[in-house]
Amino acid sequence: MNWALLRVPSASAGEEVFTAVTLCAGRQAACRAVWLWPVGQPAVIADFDPPDRPWLSGHRGVDLQASDGDELYAPADGIISFAGSVGGKSVVSVNHGDLVSTFEPAHTEGVAGTAVRRGDVIGEVGGASDHCDGRCLHWGVRRVRLQNEGTATTYLDPLARVRPMRIGLKPD
Repeated sequence: MNWALLRVPSASAGEEVFTAVTLCAGRQAACRAVWLWPVGQPAVIADFDPPDRPWLSGHRGVDLQASDGDELYAPADGIISFAGSVGGKSVVSVNHGDLVSTFEPAHTEGVAGTAVRRGDVIGEVGGASDHCDGRCLHWGVRRVRLQNEGTATTYLDPLARVRPMRIGLKPD
């Protein structure tokens, strides 16, 4: 299967966003990514490496090559749930329903509660970070579920959201 990065118009007038697609032939022509990349034409410079246990160390996201000032796009529809500093790091989080995307270092003019659409420019890369240091954007995705004794957080590989997929229906 061959991969390509396509420039596509966004919901915002005059803006362009990037999405990963598979070059499909014949019956595979319906392949498409579910989410968009949060920065244009990224190279992955550090892969997802989840910890064996939630409290252990690990890399709970991916690092995408990016520079301070690069535009930050909403990978999917959602609501800005946090914008500010966490432990001295500049962070923006977007709630997509049952999933939350977190970006670091990033900042936005949007405030918590601001609705965003897939492909909207929601901010830019930059700010305080002890992780990326002006050369990358860390993108984490997590699922938070309520349980009897509180909440359970599961970290997911963000690349699974931008990889093209074809959805097919099976007969009963």
